[in-house]
Amino acid sequence: MKCRVNESYGCLLGESLAVGLPAYLVRFSGCNLDCRYCDTAYARTEPGEERSVDDILAQVRSSGLGRVLLTGGEPMLQADAVVALCQSLVRDRVEVLVETNGTLPLDRLPSKVVKVVDVKTPGALPGASPPPFLDANLECLGGADQLKVVLSSIQDYDWAVAFLAARSPLPLPPANVLFSPAWGQLGPAELADRMLQDRLPFRFHLQVHKVVWGERRGT
Repeated sequence: MKCRVNESYGCLLGESLAVGLPAYLVRFSGCNLDCRYCDTAYARTEPGEERSVDDILAQVRSSGLGRVLLTGGEPMLQADAVVALCQSLVRDRVEVLVETNGTLPLDRLPSKVVKVVDVKTPGALPGASPPPFLDANLECLGGADQLKVVLSSIQDYDWAVAFLAARSPLPLPPANVLFSPAWGQLGPAELADRMLQDRLPFRFHLQVHKVVWGERRGT
C-alpha cells in the first residue's frame, strides 16, 4: 500500500501530552484545510514522496524509537494507508499518536492509537461559519486521547469555551483538553491569565519545539 509523505525524522515531540518525549515523526502530504496560523503549510502544497507502508515501518524499526507521531498536513486524507500503518505499529508494540484536524472520521483507527484532535476556531479559518468539526469523532475518543485548541485571540478563547460547554460532558478528562496560543498572535501570558481567571479545568499548552528551535523546519 502506498501513501504520500512530506518528511520523516526522529524528534522530540513539541505538542500534546507527550511533549518532550522522543519519537519518530511521519508527516503526510495534503490537507483539506488552510488554517491562517499553519506552521507546516508546505505539507499542504508540496506533493511529497510516494512511499509504501512497509518502507515506513522499516524506517520506524531502524530508528530505535518506540513512539511514532503521524501528522500532516492531514493524515486522515490517506486513511487506508494510515490505518494499515497504525495496525502494524500497534502489533509491533509501538506507541502511536495521530494528529488530525478533527474534520475526517477517526472510527477506523485502532483503539490503542492516541488521537490528538484539533478543534478549529473562527480565527483559524476566517469565513468558515461555523468552523468544521466532525462531532461524531467525539464518540471515538477515550481517556488517553486529546482535544487541542489553538487560539488566535481572546475571541477564539470565548468561542472555544462555549463550543466545549455545548458538548459537555466530554469523553476525556478535562486535563486532556489543551488550550494553546497561536504563535505570534495571542500572548501566552494573556491566555494563561484568562484561564486562571475563569478557573478553567483545561491544560495550558505551548509549542515547545518553537520555544527551543523557533520556526526551523524539521524540528
